[in-house]
Formats: sequence, structure tokens, C-alpha cells
Amino acid sequence: MSAVVRAARGGLGGRKLQAIIIGLVVLVSTAASTLALGMLADAHSPFDHAFAQQHGADLAFTVSTAHLDAASPSWWPC
Repeated sequence: MSAVVRAARGGLGGRKLQAIIIGLVVLVSTAASTLALGMLADAHSPFDHAFAQQHGADLAFTVSTAHLDAASPSWWPC
């Protein structure tokens, strides 16, 4: 046995209940964070599936502002 393991085991000799409680807290917090990350990843899935089912955007626009000036209204075609 290495010295580190022996020292750790010796330090936990009288504190088994505390070690078990800390281990359970670490286990539960790890499980909760894993579940939260999984839910966060799945939160965007419905949009991704619907977007893929529609095969992307229906229309794409390109707006050229080269022909506009400050005198023309924004709704008036140039």
C-alpha cells in the first residue's frame, strides 16, 4: 500500500460516517449536474428536429443598401 492511501485510511478511521455522507453528496451532485447538462442539451432538440424536417429556411433575403439615401422613406422601394 502506498503512503498516501495509508494516510488517507488512517485519517478516516474515526470519521466513517462523515466520509460516507461526503461521498453521497458528491455522488448526488455529480448525478444532478449530469442530468442538468442532459436536459440543457435536449432543450434545443425540438427546434433542431423541426428545422431539419422542414429542410431549412423557406426563403433567404439579401438586402442591398447601396441604393438607399436619407431622403427616401424606409418603406419606399428604390
